[in-house]
Amino acid sequence: MRKHLGMGLPCLAAAVVIVVPSGPGALAAPVAGGEDVTVYVGSGGTSFAGLSGKSLLRAAGKAGLTAQSPVGSLRDAQAVLAARNTRNATIMLRGGTYTDAGVEWGPGIADGTVTVKAQPGTGPVTFDGRAAKAGYWTKVGPKSPKLNFQGPYTVKRYGDGGIKATGTKKDGPVKGLVVNRITFKQIGNAWVKGGKGYAGVHLNYVSKAKITNNSFVNLENKTVPGNTHGVYLAFNQTQKTPGSNGNLVERNTFQVISGDPVRASDGSSGNKVRKNVFRKGRDHKGKTRGNGNHGMFTYWAFPRANTCGKGGNTFSGNTYTVNYYNKKAPAVRSGSDTGRTCRSVKDGGGNTYKR
Repeated sequence: MRKHLGMGLPCLAAAVVIVVPSGPGALAAPVAGGEDVTVYVGSGGTSFAGLSGKSLLRAAGKAGLTAQSPVGSLRDAQAVLAARNTRNATIMLRGGTYTDAGVEWGPGIADGTVTVKAQPGTGPVTFDGRAAKAGYWTKVGPKSPKLNFQGPYTVKRYGDGGIKATGTKKDGPVKGLVVNRITFKQIGNAWVKGGKGYAGVHLNYVSKAKITNNSFVNLENKTVPGNTHGVYLAFNQTQKTPGSNGNLVERNTFQVISGDPVRASDGSSGNKVRKNVFRKGRDHKGKTRGNGNHGMFTYWAFPRANTCGKGGNTFSGNTYTVNYYNKKAPAVRSGSDTGRTCRSVKDGGGNTYKR
């Protein structure tokens, strides 16, 4: 049984505000030079649903610090870190299925790096978003701690996407995000009714992220299938920031992505896509398909930011097959909805096509 500290609210509706609130009773933001903390998460662990202010501070300061007394969710783990003077943190995920959705990594959680990883020897870890329907699994901003997502674990059945990272004009890009050994699976409105199906990893004004050794499987939309990508490199559309620059997409597997598996836009430049495998598989109806429509790594100019990339987007050493419609598509392509002609992705060589 999952233990609840507080009454009257179900676990999934926990309104634990991890972007540390201001005012009397708020959790104090961590200061530089704090402690390194390990927090254990297990389905059925302690929940802080219904708690806030000093009550949350007292409860969170004592929970989740051993494998024998885990907290129940990522939000609960964030509360533990925010209640302590945390510098760097490791969140250990015990084997099981979790329903976390829309988890935001705001300021005040930790001063340095937060690593989210599976606890060895406890079984597979799965985050299942079908209860939340639309939305992302988790969101990262420029004032978040540096996030290091280390699998193996599975993120599936989220309507909009897996990880969304968004920079801002005021605080700059999200920097140094690491996503490694995660399976993003069954994302988009072909799998979740009402989902928009944007991307497994959606980068809006992000620099120097490392997206490595992941699997992107069955990311599909029934409506507007071209809108769903494995990795999307873009800008903050609301604030019209620069694009996402200098990111690495390496040694991943892409299987049955209805939109172009890697897409850049909005001036995004200097992104390296290398040593990935793009393969066929079964779609949501059981039909064999490949990936994308226009190409494996594409750049597209839209009216929202009618601009080309500044160069350095390269595709090299990859193995690819037919597109989502079982036709041969180019490895790279630049295109436009505005009539602008861009040459913003370069074939860097060493790519192999296999029917």
